[in-house]
Amino acid sequence: MTDFAGQCAYYASHQIFLSPRAFFILVLNMEKKFDDTVGEEVCRQEGSIYKGWTHRDYLEFWMKSIHQYSSDKAPVILVGTHSENKTEKEKMLFFRQIWKILEMKEKTLHKHLDVKRQFAVGFHDNESIEKIKRSILDIVPKLDHWGEELPQSWAMFEKFFQEKRNFKILSKAELQRFNEALPEGIKLQTDDINVMLQFFHDIRELLHFGQEFLNEVIILDVQWFADAFKNVITDENHAKEDLFHLASEWDKFNEAGELHDTLLSAIWRMNNNGYIEHKDDIMLYMEKLGLLAKLSDKKWYVPCMNKTPFCMEYFSSYHASSIICYRFDLLPASIFHRLIATCIQIPWEIFSDGDQECIYQTAAVFMYQDMQHNILLGMTQTEIQLQVFVVEGEVDVSTCHQIRENIEHILHNLSSTFEKNSEFHVAFKCKPTGFCDSKESAVISESKFIRETFLCPSCPANKKHRINTNNITKYWKQIKTSVASATSGLDLGGRSRFAKLGMATNDVLIQACRDMLEMEVPPSHIENKVKSSKIKLNQDQKDLVQKAKSSGYNIFDISLTYTLVRNICSKIPKPTKGSWGGNSMPAPGEIMVGDDIERIRLTRNNLTAHVSSASTPQTEFDDTWSMMSDICKRLETFTGKKYLDKLNYIQKLTLKEEDEDDIIEKVKMESQHEMMKEMWSDMKDIKAAVLRPESKHASNYEYYS
Repeated sequence: MTDFAGQCAYYASHQIFLSPRAFFILVLNMEKKFDDTVGEEVCRQEGSIYKGWTHRDYLEFWMKSIHQYSSDKAPVILVGTHSENKTEKEKMLFFRQIWKILEMKEKTLHKHLDVKRQFAVGFHDNESIEKIKRSILDIVPKLDHWGEELPQSWAMFEKFFQEKRNFKILSKAELQRFNEALPEGIKLQTDDINVMLQFFHDIRELLHFGQEFLNEVIILDVQWFADAFKNVITDENHAKEDLFHLASEWDKFNEAGELHDTLLSAIWRMNNNGYIEHKDDIMLYMEKLGLLAKLSDKKWYVPCMNKTPFCMEYFSSYHASSIICYRFDLLPASIFHRLIATCIQIPWEIFSDGDQECIYQTAAVFMYQDMQHNILLGMTQTEIQLQVFVVEGEVDVSTCHQIRENIEHILHNLSSTFEKNSEFHVAFKCKPTGFCDSKESAVISESKFIRETFLCPSCPANKKHRINTNNITKYWKQIKTSVASATSGLDLGGRSRFAKLGMATNDVLIQACRDMLEMEVPPSHIENKVKSSKIKLNQDQKDLVQKAKSSGYNIFDISLTYTLVRNICSKIPKPTKGSWGGNSMPAPGEIMVGDDIERIRLTRNNLTAHVSSASTPQTEFDDTWSMMSDICKRLETFTGKKYLDKLNYIQKLTLKEEDEDDIIEKVKMESQHEMMKEMWSDMKDIKAAVLRPESKHASNYEYYS
């Protein structure tokens, strides 16, 4: 049984405990009126988004949280307290009012309720308490998972987890060793281990996620993990007493949510619960849960601590697009927080107001990758709103469409953790003004924009106005063109198109990968860095690594560069899916730096695979060139170097036949080199299978280990 903390700063961590295999008891004070404002002292809401909330707002909040993070039909028992002075009619009206408040689209939240599960409890009311107990006994056998048969061996794993709980965190490797030591018939296969871990995760016996960067770590003590976050958002009075030597850092954290490593370490040292020892793993899990976002190696953003109010007047003078809205039936604040965290991690640069970053309690402003357009994201109780503005010039329609794709892709991805019921539909503001302001303009469903002009159906009678559909939707509607790049109108032959793609890949895109490697590891340090890591390299690659000290990274091909970037560059954001490799091109909305590195690798692989024909159709060329342009724009933001100018220069070149031959020959040589590496790798595998390890004939093909 879990009793949720009442202080509103802790609400962000409640998703950890809202299990899909649970039922809930929601307790309300019958003496309070639903439209009365909750006293600030009740949940310490000063400066938070919950300031000014009514009892009605909190009722909806808790029911939405259950629906969002548990399941869409988790049973809820309603308990009204302080009923000793209420008549039976007053009690009935109280519960009827709850049903009316929760009467939303398709009565979504009604599915959690049952008139047989609502109880009014007074002082020393033992009879009602007994009724609640009987209701619990009635609920449990009806839960979907009741009577579910589980493998007997799971009980051994549960006992193992409990015995190891004092260690707080368990490595997947140690779990594998425990499994290998079990007798045959009890031992689990790898897939079965993952299913077992998912079960214990669902009942919150532990926390475990299957993504590559989290898969190897299992958090055994869920309460300990939650307390780690609770200690970070420590009570202000305690902070002033115990952290007086870090007063300025605390003030910045308490006001804007900016958490520095020195402050984090000081807070956790006060508690001495092993948090420092496991800091890296804890922070990765907190990032996954959207509790915070990494700004740099020594700084994080904690959304629930941000008390900086948003003021639209700061941005109202700029040229702006219309406002697109993502309307949710149920919108917990954590979805917006995780959206902002993901945008930071892409990374999109945060717009600045002097020396202050423009991240607010309910809004954030980012600079898009072209460094001309700026993205304004905001949250209301039911919507996430998006608007694009420029400081100079006019807003580009196609850029707005790209931004819409990016944001919608992120929102869809957010449902992969806890937000199983976070469906949304698209709407627009009836005017380009009134961002996150319901008084200034109204929100209208996308489906209403079917006529060229129409009278606004949502504004009050004294503010009616006519809407021009194109003026609102032109920034966001689907743009379909057969040629998406600057190559329109060029009549390139298939051979010339292939050569230009080869030239762009080798001279621009692969160079960008080398630049990213150099940003993190100078060539003078690369040999020692490789030797101290666990990267497996063949002798040719090791020779190149040794030469880099004097020759730089220009001697590295894509294979070696990619291997080094993915294994030793910790500051480069990983692909959206969480792991490197694979044969599928990232989706259009997947725009992490790691996604673009994968696109470069796969584009180069595609070229070498088609070198025998050495010809590229026009449509394929246009699509690939457009993708390359987008990659260059994003990587310019990340590295600070110029790639797009070089790409455009190649695009305008008129290649002679001998130039085409030289480029294609270079691609062909790379293809043959790859085939030779694969052949040597196959030979090594054959030798390993045939020869004994101690044999003097065994391969001397060396690896760093």
